[in-house]
Amino acid sequence: MRTYHKLLFVILISINSFTQNTFCVSKSFEHTIQSKHLNESRDYWVSLPLQYSYSISYPVIYVFDAEWRFDLIKDIAFDMGANAKIKKSIVVGIPHVDWEFKRGQDLTFSESRIEYDGEVVDSTWYNKFNSGSGMKFYNYITKELIPHVNKNYSTNNHETLIGHSYGGYFGAYILSLNHPFEVIHIYDPSIWFSNGEVTQRFKAINYKKPTKVHITYQPIPDFHKNKIDDFIIELESNKHI
Repeated sequence: MRTYHKLLFVILISINSFTQNTFCVSKSFEHTIQSKHLNESRDYWVSLPLQYSYSISYPVIYVFDAEWRFDLIKDIAFDMGANAKIKKSIVVGIPHVDWEFKRGQDLTFSESRIEYDGEVVDSTWYNKFNSGSGMKFYNYITKELIPHVNKNYSTNNHETLIGHSYGGYFGAYILSLNHPFEVIHIYDPSIWFSNGEVTQRFKAINYKKPTKVHITYQPIPDFHKNKIDDFIIELESNKHI
């Protein structure tokens, strides 16, 4: 039995060395970037599709809130890719440095003076310590993270972004920027943030990038729901969305 195992191991190694394939079983890999835009060290996690091969290029799915959603998304993508329900994809999880303050800084572009239920608030609620640094984080993603992934893995420049709450707001906001994503999943987005600024920004531009946007959300409270409904109306009026 030991001889058989050794022989099998040698065969597998030989096959792998000739084909440059990675026979993944939803395994994850961790990388670290010294970010100039964020002035700190940031990790990201990678899950490869079944029979990942360097001779094939793959789409990439970027997932915010990786601490909670990376395992979920990578398992779904791995299974659906293996069963030819979607294209086999690389999944990249983006974890937070600090959930309480840094997440809000990274995923928002301003300091809101209004809450999700329409309540007016002051600077003790949203300030530079918990919000408003989204452009730095956007530059990290587009100028450092995505190039780093493309350098280390076989990608095809088809990117998807998945975000929830603030992450959904971030995905909506960057529609007004020169973003790289072909698909954006927006789950229960905080469109209410800064009184619906993402909708106003989208209305102010002539959006021409073909983009698939998937939105789901809860219908309460009314202020939260109405801001998302207003945003959806603007998206549906654009032929490129």
